[in-house]
Amino acid sequence: MLLPQWRFVIVLLFVVGWGSSGAAQETLDDKEVGQAIAVGRSCHAPIVRVTASLGDFDVYVESPFARVALVAATALMMHERLDAPSVRRAMQPGYRIWLWHKRDSRRRISVSRLSVRSHHDEVRPVAERRVTLFLGTVPSHGIIPPLRQRYPEFLFDSLPKGDFEVVLHTNEGLEHYRISEKDRAKLIPVCNER
Repeated sequence: MLLPQWRFVIVLLFVVGWGSSGAAQETLDDKEVGQAIAVGRSCHAPIVRVTASLGDFDVYVESPFARVALVAATALMMHERLDAPSVRRAMQPGYRIWLWHKRDSRRRISVSRLSVRSHHDEVRPVAERRVTLFLGTVPSHGIIPPLRQRYPEFLFDSLPKGDFEVVLHTNEGLEHYRISEKDRAKLIPVCNER
């Protein structure tokens, strides 16, 4: 049985929906939300982190399930209830992709565009924004920096189901980052210390 505050999160996810463009959106059922919260409470999330040997960035991909897990972990680290207004605001819909400069990257590299390509299609983001994960009035402490500071973050209504690649259009040319089903199934630690 779900805790009352989990039910609130489930209702919130269904009311908000999963995107802004009116395209078909993925929603999580009660069981999936409960599973995501449980994963997050263990300080893990199925956020994809992919690097390319010749690339300048680590690329992160967050699904709606991963978002719920990350917010649950953040709420745990910040001692917030899942039904707190700040937690509700953080449960924003959509898929997200963001970049983190690798230590040995060329810092002069700038990205002018990002797209997702599969065998059948190319998907472009519906929005681009600068985001710091907040719960309350301060940046979310206890969560690793690449998951908190997203400069920029690209928002998508949906992503391809199978393997795809993230293509970065930079001032130095294209960079390709392949995302596989295997990558999407991995859990990564999201908390600084536990």
